[in-house]
Amino acid sequence: MWWFIVIFVTCLFYYSWQRLRYFSSRGVRTLPPFPFLGNLTAVTFGRENFVDAIAAGYNAFKDQRYFGLYQYHVPTLIPRDPELVRRLVVRDFAAFCDRGVHIPPDCDPLFGRNLIMLRGSKWRSMRASLSPAFSAARSRSMAPLMAECAAATMDYLRIHVETGKEIDTDKIVTAYVNDVIASCAFGFAVDSLQDPTNCIFRLGQTAVVQHTTQVMKFFGYENFPRVMKLLGVKIISTSDADKFAQLFKSALKSRREQQSQPRPDFIQTLVDAAQGKLKDKQEDPNNNEDSTNWTKKFSDDDLVAQAVLFYVAGFDTTANLINYFLYEMAVNPEVQRRLLAEIDEADKSGDLYEAVQGLQYLDMCVNEVLRLWPLVGSADRRSVAPYNFGPTAPGSKHELTAEAGIHVWLPIYSIHRDEAYWPNPDQCDPERFSPERKSEIVPYTYMPFGNGPRHCIGSRFAVLAAKVFLVRILSGFRVRPGDKTPRSQRLHPIAFILRPADGFHLVVEPRDSLYSS
Repeated sequence: MWWFIVIFVTCLFYYSWQRLRYFSSRGVRTLPPFPFLGNLTAVTFGRENFVDAIAAGYNAFKDQRYFGLYQYHVPTLIPRDPELVRRLVVRDFAAFCDRGVHIPPDCDPLFGRNLIMLRGSKWRSMRASLSPAFSAARSRSMAPLMAECAAATMDYLRIHVETGKEIDTDKIVTAYVNDVIASCAFGFAVDSLQDPTNCIFRLGQTAVVQHTTQVMKFFGYENFPRVMKLLGVKIISTSDADKFAQLFKSALKSRREQQSQPRPDFIQTLVDAAQGKLKDKQEDPNNNEDSTNWTKKFSDDDLVAQAVLFYVAGFDTTANLINYFLYEMAVNPEVQRRLLAEIDEADKSGDLYEAVQGLQYLDMCVNEVLRLWPLVGSADRRSVAPYNFGPTAPGSKHELTAEAGIHVWLPIYSIHRDEAYWPNPDQCDPERFSPERKSEIVPYTYMPFGNGPRHCIGSRFAVLAAKVFLVRILSGFRVRPGDKTPRSQRLHPIAFILRPADGFHLVVEPRDSLYSS
């Protein structure tokens, strides 16, 4: 028996060694990979955030247009050149129209049906169906729902915040985001600060992909899809998926039976889509299928998957934007003073949406925080056709022509902090996004929501939810550093998104305000 084990292990090593020569044999630079683990050894053992693993290569190969990285034994190309990024996500989108990770519905019936996992015509149909839910008009109609949730947070803070006392703002912010998503996606009114045991909040705590061990499931599907399917590995556990399905299907049933004026939320968009009422093709002008036919193809399971994606993709990312915003205001008091002055001087007697959208400096600050702390550190793509990436470096004789299926990670976090494009890249400077200086930004060096047809569909919703909350809280409170507040944030090594290693600890204090309700 021992000889079989020796042969098996030898074959594994040989296979891994062959795979890990993919880039070096083609003249593409890469950091030395480790057998089986590739360039993710530190990530695997919880010593490094995977964004830092990308940054290590990005900073090591500054003279290259692109470099290679191995996510275990899967060769993954990282573009450094903004023009190459443009080609991949926009000009040549037809060759990179799929996400890198793909989990089919027969492996995970819930997660495999969501918009991120879908491919080809199914993705185009679903994207076009969902786009009206995130239009400017629909966002405007959701603003009052967001304001109600923010008002509940303000009521809580007035009672519980003490002058000089340091708090973990993440507790406050995640409760608000949960309430917003529950209201705008599921049509349920909850108050997670007063009732942290509500069913949506409890489900969300287990379903949101936060931890490296959960991310390893995605890597598993990339490297060993048949094994993952054989083992029945689910991104969201079967019990949680069933609870989400029951919850959302009951909301769907109630909404379909409702005779009164429809509520302006995400679930209504899904109901309309399932009934073939939506004909908005602005997201996909090349799709020639008839809307009234393809929208009827969606089952309730398809709709549940989109609602769960709304929660899973929107929860931590929106909370992170708000948390990092408050952190940057605390450690940059001059920026905060200018923002508070703008908020106090704004006319808030009319339409809330217009008032929030009219705050120019707030918008500049949000853009700068998203530059420093994008919602995701990287975005993934996979080619569906052979592709020539051009020279590895300007004037190089080496160039990579890859077969269909090559993985690409867009290094959003690294590009956002590249001093070649952003002077003093680690400094919070909202003036970078002033009307006078916006034209200085090099195209495709600012991509907090990705870019091209596969950009984040919920970006407008996330930013509006953040702005409504920030206007409310900064109208009545100011933030400053406390004893536990780091002057520079380190990324948590076992977090999926850009979570800080030292948390979000700030002093939140009441202030005089013209707008405190």
